[in-house]
Amino acid sequence: MKICKKITKNLLVALIFVLCHHQNIDGCDQKQEPQKSFNASQKLMELASAHILSRAIHVAAMIKVADHLVDGPCNVYELAEKTEVHPTALYRLLRLLASNNIFYETADQGFALTPLAELLISNHPESLQPWLANHDGDEKRWRSYGHMGYSVQTGNPAFNYVYGQGYFDFIAQDNDMAASFDEGMRNLSEKEDRALATYYDFSAYNVITDIGGGKGGLLTEIMKLYPSVHGVLYDLPHVQISAQSYVSQCGFDQQVVFTSGSFFDQIPSGSDLYILKRILHDWDDELCVKILSNCRNAMTQNTKLLIIEAIVADDNSRDFAKDVDIAMLVLFGGKERTQNEWTALLEAANLELIKVHKTPSMLSIIEIGIVK
Repeated sequence: MKICKKITKNLLVALIFVLCHHQNIDGCDQKQEPQKSFNASQKLMELASAHILSRAIHVAAMIKVADHLVDGPCNVYELAEKTEVHPTALYRLLRLLASNNIFYETADQGFALTPLAELLISNHPESLQPWLANHDGDEKRWRSYGHMGYSVQTGNPAFNYVYGQGYFDFIAQDNDMAASFDEGMRNLSEKEDRALATYYDFSAYNVITDIGGGKGGLLTEIMKLYPSVHGVLYDLPHVQISAQSYVSQCGFDQQVVFTSGSFFDQIPSGSDLYILKRILHDWDDELCVKILSNCRNAMTQNTKLLIIEAIVADDNSRDFAKDVDIAMLVLFGGKERTQNEWTALLEAANLELIKVHKTPSMLSIIEIGIVK
């Protein structure tokens, strides 16, 4: 009898379960639907508030809190004294970061480094501290992001709307901002350049021109692996002073020619390979075609061009390049592009895509030749 009652009870539970899921009995789904709605609302609120976490990372980079944790965990009051900030406010900042695996909270309001936090150490080999503190965290950029709606309404950069001129024209008149921009880009490029030099075979080229090549980070990394290569650094005049110093420190001053000019005017001829790394995403399609046409004019049938940029996924997948694309719109009026969009730009400049070389980073190496 007890066994029969137990079986009957189990059957009754099973029946209720089936009815709740397939016949929507009052009271069964009513409890589930509010929970689903709450979860969705919570998720959207968290996504909409992600700028708070971003800014917290920037502030941690600015005050260099990670530098004071290299020797081990430290109490927040001691950290506040070393970084010259308010202790309770610092605790709240680090608590937020620790909840996202950036730092780790120990006993008695102490904090320690995590693998992510180590990248905020200013002298770490893979440090992002300069880029986060001085470049991505720049207040003028953030003020521009606050006017993103203008860019969506007009298709024009919000930076121009806020400051009355283009980003690069603005920093050309602001030495501090220009220095911060250059330092931030150098910091970001150092890690990329070492990897990029290994993901393409440069052995077939004698002379390589890096267009807008900055201090020469990518060119020198290539030369370390291919000692017979000679290089040309083509950039604006104010960049060349630091570039000459850096290339000399790397021991390649006898192999590199420094040429100043604008890629909107012309590209120096005579090289076997031209490189455009993180250049074209700053500009709209019309200006990109102008730059590419100038490259085309400098090339011969045997010359190659490498565009090193992101290729945006053309589906609904999560892709960091889509985030960067909005930043390009707001700040410069530029864009990240899909492979089809890259192909269209190349065709407009009488160039053709030969091959796309994927790398572990968000960047791809797009190999290009002249249309034959």
